[in-house]
Amino acid sequence: MKIDNRKKEFMNNRRIKGKKQGKPQRKTEYERQHTREEVEQIKIDLINFAKTSWGKQWIQSNLKIGRPFRMQRGIDYVKDKRRIDNLSIIPGQIFATVQGTAPTPYRVKIKFETILEKDWEILLEKLTKRTINLIELLEGSLPEEIITIFNESDYSLFPDASKGLNATCSCPDKAIPCKHIASVILYLARVIDFNPFLLLELRGKPKNEILTDLSLAQPSKNKKKLEKVVTKQKIESKFNVPKISIQELSSWQKKLGEDDFNIDFKLKKPGKIIETLENLGVPQNIENKAFEIVLRAIYQKITAEIYSLSLEFEK
Repeated sequence: MKIDNRKKEFMNNRRIKGKKQGKPQRKTEYERQHTREEVEQIKIDLINFAKTSWGKQWIQSNLKIGRPFRMQRGIDYVKDKRRIDNLSIIPGQIFATVQGTAPTPYRVKIKFETILEKDWEILLEKLTKRTINLIELLEGSLPEEIITIFNESDYSLFPDASKGLNATCSCPDKAIPCKHIASVILYLARVIDFNPFLLLELRGKPKNEILTDLSLAQPSKNKKKLEKVVTKQKIESKFNVPKISIQELSSWQKKLGEDDFNIDFKLKKPGKIIETLENLGVPQNIENKAFEIVLRAIYQKITAEIYSLSLEFEK
């Protein structure tokens, strides 16, 4: 009994000494299980922050190496609209400032490998053969067929961050990604949800260049004339809507069946996002912000009137 009492006293003294010296205490099984559940929930919250399949892939590919509780702070940051500012996207790079605990915002820069011009030519040639998918892309969707084209060319639209995320942040935390980098990636996921063209721009080609190249790649008797019209000096963006061949329509008709091939349309209620402007963009030679505000107001007015008239026709 005396030996047992001495042993207990020794163990108690050791625990007290360990606490004083700041030694980490072992977690109980309950605590470990609770931590595992928290981590799994954070992973779910991260992926579900995006609304589309391609938005989710963007988050998964870029944040898979992130420490869960850091990534949770990233979610908190991006939900606070005052945190992220000065967002800039150019081919191969994202830049933004993120307001942290310091008075001066932290500078975040994320770089991506761009595709060489000769490889872009091959990719664009493949894209011109996917007319239906191009139309889907113009309507703000990213079909799996287009993702596959890039994957098969070893230029995934979703770079694997486990091979290294080329990102920097001016905050004291040297981890990559830190919560500030994570918040920028999450913020971009919501933008990519309705503008997947940004994924192609990060790989080296802005939307206006892609549309121009695709326009010139379309079979046309007036191809030389188009090449003269669409030049680097011409600011106005032009894009010929892709033409669907009779053979392509016939193959889709057989696949879908007669009943599914009937042409029909329905106008949806206008929302806050003006898809036409988001797809086409504001003319590049217009730098006056007031003009853009007026242009958006006109679009909203017109779409609201058209939707109102469509309801009358349905009656």
